[in-house]
Amino acid sequence: MIILGMAMVVIFSILITYAVRHYGFYWNRMFGKQKRPMQDLAGYYLPSVSIVVPMHNEEAVAGNILERLAVMDYAKENGHYEVIAIDDGSTDKTGKIVDEYAGRYPFIRAIHRAGGGYGKADALQVGSMEARNEILLVFDADYQPSRACIKRLVAPFCDPEIGLVMGRVVPINTEQSLMTRLLDLERTGGYQVAQQAKHNLDLASQYGGTVGGIRKDLLQTLGGWDPRKLAEDTDITVRAFYNGWRIGYVNIAECYEESVTSWKERRLQLARWATGHNQCLLSHLGAVIKSPVLSFLQKFDGILMLGVYLVPVIMLIGLFLSITVYFFAAFWWWTFFAALLFTLTYNNIGNFACFNEVGVGAVLDKRGRVIWLLPWSLFNFFANVWICTGSFVKSLVIHGNHRAWDAGVTNGHANGNGVNWNKTKKNGSTNGNGNGIKWEKTKKNGLTNGNGNHKGKA
Repeated sequence: MIILGMAMVVIFSILITYAVRHYGFYWNRMFGKQKRPMQDLAGYYLPSVSIVVPMHNEEAVAGNILERLAVMDYAKENGHYEVIAIDDGSTDKTGKIVDEYAGRYPFIRAIHRAGGGYGKADALQVGSMEARNEILLVFDADYQPSRACIKRLVAPFCDPEIGLVMGRVVPINTEQSLMTRLLDLERTGGYQVAQQAKHNLDLASQYGGTVGGIRKDLLQTLGGWDPRKLAEDTDITVRAFYNGWRIGYVNIAECYEESVTSWKERRLQLARWATGHNQCLLSHLGAVIKSPVLSFLQKFDGILMLGVYLVPVIMLIGLFLSITVYFFAAFWWWTFFAALLFTLTYNNIGNFACFNEVGVGAVLDKRGRVIWLLPWSLFNFFANVWICTGSFVKSLVIHGNHRAWDAGVTNGHANGNGVNWNKTKKNGSTNGNGNGIKWEKTKKNGLTNGNGNHKGKA
């Protein structure tokens, strides 16, 4: 019983640590000094950029992103600005749309990969090798950057210590469903508060796979994108971070996304993110701890960042332990009071940490009315606990048996290993030699029209 009590103390210690982290971000964002990474130079510092847009069956949105990038407020002469549109084995009209825009604008280049590759990271690797310029920016096809987005994103690169940058993601279809409204709250807290606070504190602001970029020479030094990782964005962030590179966050560089609208698509999306993030935890935790260039605080926050998708798993374990203790256990007095102390502490300050961060983000955005939606986030939270627990098991299987990758993935199963990836309907299939991951995507409805104008509110 002593072991059971100590396990509860450890679990609640971890949860309280995350709660304090959230409150720290809130306090810094509200009352600390805010950094605007080189934004005084936005429009003056204009390095050559290559924008990579990987696409697989994106006919609903391909025209939107290419139109936006075509009219971007950035110098486009003499190869200074190029857009690399990758049609990665699409079976719809994506390739035709890409060719149409490549014929219309000399700075848009079309790359067609017959049969496709092994997912977004593999397509990004091809696009990065084709890129001719010093800064690589990445946009997913279903995102719509603001007209000043590029010049704001590249401004931090005038600092030679900045290796990656990330802009702010803003949902455009917020009013479409309860799910889109809840995801809007999640994005608000994650970007307006957490990302900005981490940048202020010189911690690891996370490159999110779109609306961001990296130095081409840094990408080559790190060995490129890893097609074995479902979260190639987290993977490249952590590798750059423990090698001493800083990641800049530009809150004012807004880009608008079409959020998933149903719980089914959200489940598939979150499962993919959680599995990929946990892959990075298992692969890079040791490197972060041993890094000779990171401070203690940076290492500590890096560990917490890698373990963020473990929190729902830990909470679920804590719940089962609590039930066991309540019905069956008889504690020694000191373990009982220790567990009770940590439980009460977490219930008083920890349970509201994430919601506090979201609420602060809404206030900073001057959208106080959306705070009334916060209680509904509890449903999303409980769903996340279940989804993330299953994803953690999957990531353990993958990490423990690398042959699941080497054998490839066919029809949603790793050959010979029984790993089901629960892919969405828009996925492709492996092409026979199977050395990586296929596209795992959520359905998009194309809520912007062909000239890049939005039909919803940003």
